[in-house]
Amino acid sequence: MPPVLRHISFCLPKGKVLAIVGASGAGKSTLADLLPRFYDPTEGYIAIDGIPIERFSLSSWRQQFGIVSQEAILFNDTVRNNIAFGCDMPAPSDADIENAARIAHAHSFISRLEQGYDTIIGERGSKLSGGERQRLTIARAILKNPPILILDEATSALDSDSERAVQEALTQLMQQRTTIVIAHRLSTVKNADEIIVLSEGNIVERGTHAQLISQNGAYAQLWAAQSSLAIKQFRA
Repeated sequence: MPPVLRHISFCLPKGKVLAIVGASGAGKSTLADLLPRFYDPTEGYIAIDGIPIERFSLSSWRQQFGIVSQEAILFNDTVRNNIAFGCDMPAPSDADIENAARIAHAHSFISRLEQGYDTIIGERGSKLSGGERQRLTIARAILKNPPILILDEATSALDSDSERAVQEALTQLMQQRTTIVIAHRLSTVKNADEIIVLSEGNIVERGTHAQLISQNGAYAQLWAAQSSLAIKQFRA
């Protein structure tokens, strides 16, 4: 069986934003999953400050990450406990949890729930909308306060109103953090410090948004196609 990723090499400086884009099946999520060691590479290595990540314990390494994905991971528990889940700090206070919710633009809708932060949200957050579920996972990441973020298609399943609210929360979350953004909608990554374009498991282009547009290659074609679709939808 051929490898999913081939000849991948890049460096992400502390505090910068790296975007990974490409068609479905290009290997975007697989590449991101290597970083918190959901998989280990069969060849090559991943290092932080020159130290291979295998030298760290798995639990301590994963504490360095906050992950917000398209599928919000929530439990049939209270809002409060869902936000606090996985937090490394001892017993976060109600004030800490509420502050994280405010930064994530979640406090207002939580306050409208029947029991506020003590509301049971159902299996996988079934009692909440998609945008509300995402904002809870963002609040969780804010409370955890990790140095590295992975945002995996975090807004792709949301309607436009929910996406705006979640995008504002994500912008707050990304402040002064090293961030990897996996995106299908290129409009969400145009301000990234570097964009990597994947195709069939290979890096085919890399650069800033402006640089990639000027190259008139794969990224420019994706951008033109999405811009054209957006115009058609607006006119419709």
